[in-house]
Amino acid sequence: MEKEVFFNQDRLIKINDHVIRELKEKAKESISGRYRLCLQHSPQDKLHEMYIVRSRGDYGRPDKHLYTTESHTIVDGAMLVLLFEEDGQIKEIFELSKKSYHTYRIDTNTYHMQIPLTEQVVYYEVKLGPFTEKSNIFPAWAPEPQDVQKVAEFMKKLEEKIRQFQEK
Repeated sequence: MEKEVFFNQDRLIKINDHVIRELKEKAKESISGRYRLCLQHSPQDKLHEMYIVRSRGDYGRPDKHLYTTESHTIVDGAMLVLLFEEDGQIKEIFELSKKSYHTYRIDTNTYHMQIPLTEQVVYYEVKLGPFTEKSNIFPAWAPEPQDVQKVAEFMKKLEEKIRQFQEK
């Protein structure tokens, strides 16, 4: 995980296209294909601002937050955003990209998931901290990332549910 997350320690940090390219390269070098630049100094900070790079095929387990809202703004690439009912049924689907929605914000207690649509997607996330083990609530209907076989089965079923939802 250390090679996938960097916490800024400077009093001033500036992000430009060069930094975004470096983040994408670091994601390519990581085993998971992910990289996260945290603008805050630590998980205990009260405000969390992060540039996140994810790769196509990456599984981000659906989660919700009981005490904080969350917003994402697209920087590069595209991703599908899914919002779920408590039982795992799809409530809403939309694309986050420069051609579609650029930003979204969800309230507390909403299961959500992002699926990268491009080779790499870069987005900016903002939410309140501090981050603790109880910050993210994961549903029983979505497998843990380590269970590769169940993740593959879940994603295959989810693809069909997405297709059916979009045909409505």
